[in-house]
Amino acid sequence: MNKRVSIGAFSALILGLSLALVGTGNSALPQVEPAYVKECGACHIPYPAQYLPKRSWERILGSLDKHFGENATLSPKALTPIKTYLDSHAADSAAGNPRIMRDVGVNIMPLRIVEMPFWIHIHRKQIDRHAFDNPKIKNAGNCGACHRGAANGKFGDDD
Repeated sequence: MNKRVSIGAFSALILGLSLALVGTGNSALPQVEPAYVKECGACHIPYPAQYLPKRSWERILGSLDKHFGENATLSPKALTPIKTYLDSHAADSAAGNPRIMRDVGVNIMPLRIVEMPFWIHIHRKQIDRHAFDNPKIKNAGNCGACHRGAANGKFGDDD
């Protein structure tokens, strides 16, 4: 990355975001549904449910036959616990965090976390826009390229 940010400032930002997302003042991560980890995590990291609203997760799950250019269709039996988990942990659920939904209009349905205003705000200020041109990173959805703990829902400086 061309743009340098002090480690302390970046750590403080990530810690603040982590506390804001969890909303409890501690860094404990919510229990993730094993079916979600198994099925969705087979192709990409199991993105944190609280980073998208329910309507987005419903649209994603409702079009798994065309899931970002792939057929990711699941049986109803496999899909049920995943849908239940995503609905109950989405950004606009009781377990979610209203701060994630800030600046997301009621008619807006982002299908990628990288389209969420909170994500754009954090990454625009901290990451050089050309960082995602790096062949090792490839795209903004490749969280694991910069966050070693992304697969476990950890996005801190040391993760």
